[in-house]
Parts: sequence; C-alpha cells; structure tokens
Amino acid sequence: MSNLNIGNKVAEYRREKGATQEQLADYVGVSVAAVSKWETNQSYPDITLLPSIADFFEVSIDSLLDYTLADGAKKYKQICESIFEASSNSDYNTVLTITLDALKKYPNDFYLLETTASMMSNRAWTSETQQQDFKDAIKYYERALKIAETKGDKHKTLWIKKDIAYQYDNLGDTDTAIKKLSEINESNAFGFEIARLKYKIGEKEDAKLLVQSELWGSAFDLYRISSELCWYYREEGNFDMALECQKYHIRLMAGLTNDTPNYADALCASSYSDYAKNCKNLERYDEMWQNLEKAVYHAARFDKNPLYRLNAIKFMEYLPDGNYDVKQFIKSHKPWHIKGHEREFRGICR
Repeated sequence: MSNLNIGNKVAEYRREKGATQEQLADYVGVSVAAVSKWETNQSYPDITLLPSIADFFEVSIDSLLDYTLADGAKKYKQICESIFEASSNSDYNTVLTITLDALKKYPNDFYLLETTASMMSNRAWTSETQQQDFKDAIKYYERALKIAETKGDKHKTLWIKKDIAYQYDNLGDTDTAIKKLSEINESNAFGFEIARLKYKIGEKEDAKLLVQSELWGSAFDLYRISSELCWYYREEGNFDMALECQKYHIRLMAGLTNDTPNYADALCASSYSDYAKNCKNLERYDEMWQNLEKAVYHAARFDKNPLYRLNAIKFMEYLPDGNYDVKQFIKSHKPWHIKGHEREFRGICR
C-alpha cells in the first residue's frame, strides 16, 4: 500500500478542478477529515468509493491510481528478469518465492504457472518434501494446461500433458504416466518415452518393439534429410561438403545392413553411387572407383534377394512385416537394384 499515489492524485485533481475538500466529501459521501487524510497519505479511500471519486474529477480509475499499462508491463518484466537470474543459478526456492508471489497478481499467467510447476519438479529431487513437490507440480501444470487449451495453443497443450505424465512417473505411478503419454502419442512423438516406462515396469518386449520402431523411423528420416542436404551442396557447387554429408548417411545405412540382404542395402547402393558422382566432380577418381564398386556390391546383393521386410534389417527383428509401408514406398520410386542403376553407373564411368 505504501506505493499507492492516490492521495497525491486526489489533491492534484482537486486543485486543478478548483474544488474544496468539502465539495469532494459531499459528493462522495464522506467527512472532510477523511478527504484530508487521503491527501496527506494517512489513509486510502475505500475501493467502493473509487468510481465516485473518479467521476467527480472526470478521470479514469487508472488515472486516479496513477497507473498505466506501461507501469504494469515494467513490473512484469522485472519479475521475469528476477526469475531468469535465479533459475540460471538453479536457485529453485528463490524462483518459487518470486513466482508464487507474482501469481497472486497474475493468477492466470501461463509462464508463471509453468515455471512454478517446473521449479517444483526440479526442487523435488533434493527436497525433504519430494512427494508433495511432485504433487504440487502436477497442480500447477494442470492450471497452465487449462490456459493453453483455452487459448487453443496445441503445442503448449501437448508438452504440458507430457510434463504431467512425467510427474506421475516421478511419484511412482508409472502406469498412469504411460496412459497419459499414450493419449497424446498420435504422431509417435513420445514412443521412446513410453518404451522407457514400459521397460521400467517389466514390459520389455513391448519396449524393445517401440525403441526399434523409433530407431528405424529416425534412421530413415536422417537418411532422407541428409540426402536432401547433399543435393543442396551439389547445386551450390560445394562438393567437399556434399561428400562429408554423403559419408554421414552412408555410415548410417551401412550400419543397418545384415547377414541377409535387406532394404538398407538398396539405400547403401544409392548412397555410394551418389558419393561416386561427387568424387568425379572433384576429380578424385580413385575414390570414385572405390565407392562405385561398393554401390555395385550392395545393388547386386539386394538384387539377389530384394527383401523389403523391416525385421530383416539389423536391430529391427521385433518389427512386423510392412512397418512404415516400405513396399508402397518402393513402388513409387525406380528400382534400386543393378538393372535400375545400370544407366547411372555407366554415366559415372564416362
């Protein structure tokens, strides 16, 4: 209350209006002594009188309180800066003191609620009240979740639900954690986390299947992304970087080949062929021939047994046939085997 400037504003507006304390007192319905105490900051008007006082001076209540949006924004910025400084030092108790106090003024602020929940969870690991901290973290995450859902923020909604699931696991309720993660796993964004929790409660085969699925999905995505980046480097004429990028995804796919020919061999054939092209552009002919030989080897190997089953790929034995619909993918592209590469190989050799 000591920071309120309402008394000075009442005196200022009264003088500007040319009114007496008695006139203001009569209009508002208080004693002259009460007005005098306001103006000398000995007391403050009752909140119910603010509309009448503002009406008397023909100003807004914000003006009467000497408040502007800029002031509010400045104070909020100061709060955020204090939170950042304390959290940078992992001073969870100080952060919580700031956020819990700030929430009294900003009870529906997503940032303050999410930060409070996060700090509660972090503090719990070294706290004597660990279980209660995890429970409180869930409470504040759920408040933040309501705000995210109300605003239609799908990204924040998703990740807050994920954090809530983690708190249940921290509390030892892993089954509930798995259930909550499964509810938001439509795009398999949390497959790895679900696998980790399943393994924790003894569902090891399910966990292994999920992890293998994640590994293949990530490996294939990295193959496609790095191949695209190689193309960009070649278009720029930066063949050295194209080769470095090519080496990366060759190592990635070569690591997935197995005793039995599999789809990784088909991808290796394409990768080694592209590598040979880049070597030719750099006039590194010995290296070109070496990689062209490897491309032919993998293409011929796959041609003998064109096996598209993902569970034939190394580390993928738990995956079902047809996972990620590889056959459909192949149908939409030219064959990867020797016949399909023949013209390409001849072109490199010229």
